[in-house]
Amino acid sequence: MELRELLVWFTTVGAAIITYELMDGIPALAAMESRRKRIVAYAMSAGFAIAAWLAQVGMLYVPAPVGARAWVEAVFAVGTAAFGLATLIHTRDLKPE
Repeated sequence: MELRELLVWFTTVGAAIITYELMDGIPALAAMESRRKRIVAYAMSAGFAIAAWLAQVGMLYVPAPVGARAWVEAVFAVGTAAFGLATLIHTRDLKPE
């Protein structure tokens, strides 16, 4: 796998999968109260995806947005897609109340 492919994977499903694994694999994260755990998972998955996207921009794999509004919109799109996927992955472990 090339770096470009890895970064693309990380900006999509990769950030969600890594976050999901970390949330269950690190005892301090796994022990969190569910609301706080959800917020931390959102932030982690969005952060991972945004960092990977910024690396793509820095490596010139994707064009840099032009203007402040375009930057905000691009970061928002990448971040929300990642935490949306993390939420979907998490729902498979939810137990009915």
